[in-house]
Amino acid sequence: MIQLRRPSQREIDAVLTSAGPLSYPEVGSTRKLDTPAGRESLAPRYDVDHHEFVLGKGRALFEAAQSSLMAWRHFEVPWLQFHGSREVTTGQVVATVVSIAGLWFVNPCRVVYVVSSVEQFSVSFAYGTLGGHAESGEERFRVYFDAPSEKVVYEIAAFSRPAVLLSKLGYPLARRLQKRFAASSAQALARASA
Repeated sequence: MIQLRRPSQREIDAVLTSAGPLSYPEVGSTRKLDTPAGRESLAPRYDVDHHEFVLGKGRALFEAAQSSLMAWRHFEVPWLQFHGSREVTTGQVVATVVSIAGLWFVNPCRVVYVVSSVEQFSVSFAYGTLGGHAESGEERFRVYFDAPSEKVVYEIAAFSRPAVLLSKLGYPLARRLQKRFAASSAQALARASA
């Protein structure tokens, strides 16, 4: 949903409750982004992104970071508003609201999977775009603990393409905003996990 004024809470709630199907066919394909073949299979149709940020070291930090991730704390970004339940669950519908160049974008998404691996010291989830989102694709958020180095790493892997005319026309700006979100999200998760 794109409009010239800030959307009301009622309008945002309507987007959350009337969410339709996912807007792309490759549901769950962020799982493939860990392999070159997986990235290559999506690259002809999508922009494929991968970002990693070291949050620090230690098991205590990992525990805090995974709890923060699963409570959407990485979305506590000053220029973005998050709407939805603060507990990540498969099937959950959320929305972000952002203002760009005087336009307000409400971007709905649905959590498509959640993975927690005690053996691999890793927790992740992915959400996919719904109709009305400015982009089409999927994004995975992951926190893991590298036992040998004791590093705690926040990872974002995604594939996306413009879904509406404005994001197609503003493609360079949309790509800059995606990169800005990755960095801002890592800063938010670091703050929440400290």
